[in-house]
Amino acid sequence: MSVEQRSTERLEDKVPKLSGEDITKLSKSLADTLNFDDLKDFVHASTGDRLYVEYVGEGRPLRQTIVDLLNVLEQRGTSPLFLHYVYAWRPGRPDIRKLIADLCPVAVDAVPDQTIALSLQKAGRVQADAPTNAFAPGLQRNVRPYLAKPDVLVWITRLSEICHRVCRIERAGTGLGTGFLVGPDTVLTNWHVIKDVNAEGKLAEVGCRFDYVRLASGAMNPGQLVALRPDGCLSFSPYSMAETTATPEVPAPTIDELDFALLQLETTAAQQRIDGAKRGWIALPREVVPLPRDTPLLIVQHPQGEPMKVAMDTQAVIGPNSNGTRIKYSANTDPGSSGSPCFTMEWEIVALHHYGDPNYWTPKFNQGVPINLIRQRIEAQGLGNALGQ
Repeated sequence: MSVEQRSTERLEDKVPKLSGEDITKLSKSLADTLNFDDLKDFVHASTGDRLYVEYVGEGRPLRQTIVDLLNVLEQRGTSPLFLHYVYAWRPGRPDIRKLIADLCPVAVDAVPDQTIALSLQKAGRVQADAPTNAFAPGLQRNVRPYLAKPDVLVWITRLSEICHRVCRIERAGTGLGTGFLVGPDTVLTNWHVIKDVNAEGKLAEVGCRFDYVRLASGAMNPGQLVALRPDGCLSFSPYSMAETTATPEVPAPTIDELDFALLQLETTAAQQRIDGAKRGWIALPREVVPLPRDTPLLIVQHPQGEPMKVAMDTQAVIGPNSNGTRIKYSANTDPGSSGSPCFTMEWEIVALHHYGDPNYWTPKFNQGVPINLIRQRIEAQGLGNALGQ
């Protein structure tokens, strides 16, 4: 019996089949929460393949596209992979989550246990970082489909731009945290970074130090300190009180507990010219950026108040919390990293870093706040003009 035959039999034993009626119900609900862009991203994130390459053709209505997709996934025994991803990334749609749980229960808790052992080798040597499961998403073409191969000069140019927009939040020369420009004169950081100073009414003592970096020669560039306005906290959202305990997810942070502060500078720092170009800002997206498990992350930060550094983790993302108000990852941070921007390998901003596992001795995660939720909150408060486009 071939490996392919054995795998098909095993999947049939484990995964309940979706009926035509089930697919009709699912397609109707999924079309109500996924647009074409979402669908393409979710399919690639969950299976490692492209919607219009492997599964369906372009030019069909959204709902029929979803029907065709589910039919193909059913034939391959991989529909739970896709439905699991939808279930995880639509925490605000209990109706859709219930439908998935009812029709495909195996998709709720975890990816189905499809475990045909795999030993991936190159020149006769086992590849230590390769999947050991022949059903790993995307294995048909790419062992690690989320590890991008960016163009070198484009990537370096974008990093250089971002470095000019990230700053150390400090008071009297002591680092409090990290922040970054999100508009001509506005900086985003964590509320917990400036909460105590704000309570003292001394925000005017806080400054944002840009371009504090170590040069290639080993010398230190002290950067430029830009003060806050005395009334420089335009908007904030507190952290969850549970995040001050050993059980930060009980209860889960609400949409009103995003741990951010939007600060206003005395000058329009984004208009300053650096190396012949304006400093600029990091635009915050309105829509969620899909972050499948093991997606790489880059965090630009001032750990321990030190010159700017970047943490790189090529298998970082662990997943969202129960209601989508936090994203967990394994990328390293230190005190002083609070308020740092988190990016994909393509330099898409996805989260505001704010917190680490309270289990100090054996930590398992760091976490951030999804950046689109912060933008939505700021705009809901009528402060969208403070953010750059």
